[in-house]
Amino acid sequence: MFLRYCICAILLGLFCFPSFGQSPKKMKAEADALFENKKFRSALTKYQNIQFNKPNDMNIRFKVGACNYFINKSSLAKKQLHYVLQNDKKPSADVFFYLAKTYHAELNFKEAVKFYKLYLKNTKDNHKNRDWVKDDIRRCAEGMKIVARGQIAIVENLGENVNSREDDFAPMLSPNFDDKIYFSSSRRGNRGGLRDADGNRDDKLGSFNSDMFSSQVINGEWTATTPMNPLLNSALNDVALGFDQEGTVLYYFKGPSLFSGEVLVDTFKNSSGGIKKMADHFSSPMIPENGDGFPQFYNDTILIFASAREGGYGGRDLYLSKFSNGQWGNAKNLGPVVNSKYDETTPFLSTDGRTLYFSSNNLKSMGGFDVFKTTFEDGAERWSVPRNLGLPINSGGNDIYFKLSRDGYKGYFSSNRIDSQGGSDIYVSYFKSQNREQLHVSTPVVFSEVRSFKNRKQSGVSVAMQTPNSGEGTVSTISAPQFTEEEITTHDLAPLFYDKDGKVVDYRNTIVLNKIARLMNQYPQLRLVLTSNSEGGSPANFDMYFSIKKAEEASDYLIENGVNPRNITVKGCGSNYPIAKVESEGGFNAQAVKLNRRIDVDVLNTTGLPIRINTEYPVVNNRIKDELHSYYNTSIQGLSYKVQVAAIKQMYNGKILENYPDGTVESEGSNAYYKYTVGLYQTFSSADQLRKDLIRQGVTDAFVVPYVNGVRVNRDDSKVYSAAYPDLLIFIRNSE
Repeated sequence: MFLRYCICAILLGLFCFPSFGQSPKKMKAEADALFENKKFRSALTKYQNIQFNKPNDMNIRFKVGACNYFINKSSLAKKQLHYVLQNDKKPSADVFFYLAKTYHAELNFKEAVKFYKLYLKNTKDNHKNRDWVKDDIRRCAEGMKIVARGQIAIVENLGENVNSREDDFAPMLSPNFDDKIYFSSSRRGNRGGLRDADGNRDDKLGSFNSDMFSSQVINGEWTATTPMNPLLNSALNDVALGFDQEGTVLYYFKGPSLFSGEVLVDTFKNSSGGIKKMADHFSSPMIPENGDGFPQFYNDTILIFASAREGGYGGRDLYLSKFSNGQWGNAKNLGPVVNSKYDETTPFLSTDGRTLYFSSNNLKSMGGFDVFKTTFEDGAERWSVPRNLGLPINSGGNDIYFKLSRDGYKGYFSSNRIDSQGGSDIYVSYFKSQNREQLHVSTPVVFSEVRSFKNRKQSGVSVAMQTPNSGEGTVSTISAPQFTEEEITTHDLAPLFYDKDGKVVDYRNTIVLNKIARLMNQYPQLRLVLTSNSEGGSPANFDMYFSIKKAEEASDYLIENGVNPRNITVKGCGSNYPIAKVESEGGFNAQAVKLNRRIDVDVLNTTGLPIRINTEYPVVNNRIKDELHSYYNTSIQGLSYKVQVAAIKQMYNGKILENYPDGTVESEGSNAYYKYTVGLYQTFSSADQLRKDLIRQGVTDAFVVPYVNGVRVNRDDSKVYSAAYPDLLIFIRNSE
């Protein structure tokens, strides 16, 4: 019995002191050092070992609770912290603080406010945290309002295949693949190992610097992460920042800390000896050594970044720099509507060049950093008041690095919210409604060019400017600003409907055609696009050819009435972009057939003229409405590309129009060739990929064609438009 007792005592001693021979005092010192160095999981293990033997040590219980807060174990954090409040005769004010932060993270704003106020009551008036805690109380009040609003999305954690227990942040969409992301992570196994604040190896108290990773969806699931090229990742902090328009240049950060280093430019090219070329230094007004960072490289010509430099509105502000004449210009503050006395960071400008997303910890946030959205109003030349995106994109934690997918249905961001795996994780938001600012390019391309664009128009320089097409309803071409509303005449142009076997030029359509003829004869600079659609039911080449023949009937009538044929473009889309579903839940719909059998009328080049053209589309019941028509109209606004596969005098008889999407046939002027194209893209690189695929399929004459607002432009015109659409420079280089 005595022997058994001794064995039990020895075993008990081993369990009580896992680090055999180490005193509780030394263990506490190590735990405190780990806590101060933010290694909360390791610190928690040591504190719990001490707590096992000293359950009534309130300071140890407090540290156990605080560690659990930091690793997002809120229930365990509250249990320990409330125990301290109930049993410590004079608890530290920090106990109230961490209880408030835990409830705040859980979005229990009422309880959070209660403990924030208790914290203030138990701290001196000159305590450094008081002002920030008062701000957190205001954020809680804002959070109560935000929670009452509806939710615009569903949010999911990308899961353990992507995220780790450490910080995973700065998601970046692949420029070439919709199902691939790049991001950075300070996880175990990174190249530099554990490092102290000075960059020296420290396997005890050090932390992992960040490396760059990628992950891709395979069979519907995000795959395990893959480190980027070992020549890119290093012992320093490496963070992927962005790609150029073509996806062939990577911008990335490298530095001893995330707020001090340099931005590098890598072209993935080898030197003549086959050795990987060193990355170039990125020279711009953004100075990472001084803490500038979080850049977005928009359209290869605009740099938006965050900086705490002097002359701002307080904290970090957002700035813009433009690339011109071979260098980046001076940084300009985005102003007091976007920026505040708090921190604004991680900007993302949408494709339309007018919608800006960013994160801020201002008093309209409900946690730490929340994601906000603001829109630039061209007419007033100002930003709208930023709006908090609300739940579930924002949380009680820090929600940053928000970026929209190309189709506008998804958003990726990083957050250290309460359901993360312990640090910051990568999340995806699925929006209930498409964010259409991702679907078109504006004119001018970016908000910062609006004033100079207006000045060019007022000085008589001809520049095409048209509002984005929002789908069904009315699309207006912006008239020149030098005319008063009384001087401007408005002209509503309805579509031309036709029967399958009937003529286009009937009594009803003649009214519209005569109106068009009068306008185009009065203003010879106007350009007309007639886009014909059909109800389908025939092979693609038949549908397209039939529809363009109907558009030609209208064109011939206009030419007979004096309109210059060179100012008319006719298109046949066949049944590719129906406005109504012929087959719906109720079966066959004859009304949809009539709506789809239609020629849309677009009059362009109204800038500088005292006219306003409203292009009308039929109103369609939501029950049978087809979004393909809206998709097409949105996609052709601004710059777009297609790939021409043939230019012939008759109907195209190959299989290409059936095997590839977005087929159309077009013709300009009288007795012109029919030009058949497929694909519809916003970047040259995407269109060029299709061209290469077509050449492999035997279409050796395939080539990329640029369009502006749906009108084909030649190489010389591309040079003129390249100021507004820099992607055309890539087209020009590749067409030389």
